[in-house]
Amino acid sequence: MTDDKLAAALGQQADPLRCQETARTDRGWERCHLNEHSPTLRHHVRDRSWLSLENTPRLLLGQPCSAACAWPDLVRVYRTAAARAA
Repeated sequence: MTDDKLAAALGQQADPLRCQETARTDRGWERCHLNEHSPTLRHHVRDRSWLSLENTPRLLLGQPCSAACAWPDLVRVYRTAAARAA
């Protein structure tokens, strides 16, 4: 599941250089490691990449970071029952 507007909805600051795409992973919502890029180029976080051109993201696993990955991990964790109670 991807959403290019999720970062803004979650209150994350928008950086004009970093791609705004996020992917839902087991750690939370992870933001793409790449700078802004063409929609035809695959987005990337940790070990996965995906396209956002179509209705289905066409997720690929086992995709290591490359020289194009200019940004560190940025993960917005999911709200849990423990976090809501605090």
